[in-house]
Amino acid sequence: MTQLPGGLTIEALRAELRGEVLENEPLKDRTTYRIGGPARVLVCPKDSEDLRRLNELIRSRGVPSFILGGGANVLVSDTGFDGIVVHLKHFNRLEFQGATVAAGAGLALDGFVSQCLKRGLAGLERLSGIPGTLGGALRMNAGAFDAEISDHLLEVECMDFDGNRRFLSKSQVGFDYRRAHAIRDTYILGATFHFPKGTVEGLFIAREEILSRRCEKQPWQYPTAGSVFKRPPGHYTGRLVEDLGLKGTRIGRAQISPKHAGIIVNLGGAKASDVLGLIRLVQAEVLRHYGVQLELEQELIGFDGIENV
Repeated sequence: MTQLPGGLTIEALRAELRGEVLENEPLKDRTTYRIGGPARVLVCPKDSEDLRRLNELIRSRGVPSFILGGGANVLVSDTGFDGIVVHLKHFNRLEFQGATVAAGAGLALDGFVSQCLKRGLAGLERLSGIPGTLGGALRMNAGAFDAEISDHLLEVECMDFDGNRRFLSKSQVGFDYRRAHAIRDTYILGATFHFPKGTVEGLFIAREEILSRRCEKQPWQYPTAGSVFKRPPGHYTGRLVEDLGLKGTRIGRAQISPKHAGIIVNLGGAKASDVLGLIRLVQAEVLRHYGVQLELEQELIGFDGIENV
């Protein structure tokens, strides 16, 4: 009988929950870096009631947990995660009422963008090609090309860790650059948006231009989690790294991309420790030469004793 920290068993989880309960699930298959050891348990709650029950078990037993979306902004350690990974893939509703859209957090972000553009709803086209889920995008206020996921948001639906379901307006969330303060430590269930109207043809022309620019400037031929660091005030991370001559630097099978110095790529077979080594190298050199402390945009999972900065 497999036990989690806190004495919770896999069998008890399966007896209590209606969603999938997967044991020793490889996380490298669920992250865009294609790196990471296994989750002791990965749970996909069926609905909000299933999630509430799971949350009760996690909190009452003190089991370590984290919420995984599309795995597009995380680096999972080589040893994996000794606890419960919560995956909200079943939270995938998508409802259109004119220009108002209600969407579940488990939706793939780029698919959500495409569905809105097909209905002539403008405002998301510049987010085309961003990997991950809608929930993950909301949690970090994802953006690109001077657009952010929060631009046309009405409200976010979430559940706090006491099991209370809440609906927060855009102003209540407190969105900032790559931050969503009030919903960071919650289960994000979905959101409602209201978009301006556009023409389908014009929106897809804009989408193709954005996708082309991404392909031209970013190394999507390799597994990557996108920008490693938040943009420091008054600077561009890629320029700082490039000026230091670090572009193309490798540790193991991880490399600072020769195409975009703000991105680390997995050349094939890279370890999380390789990526972390490059992260710490860049942070140390940028601080030493420029006095700038680079803050991680990506989240470190399963690295005991290592701070997420």
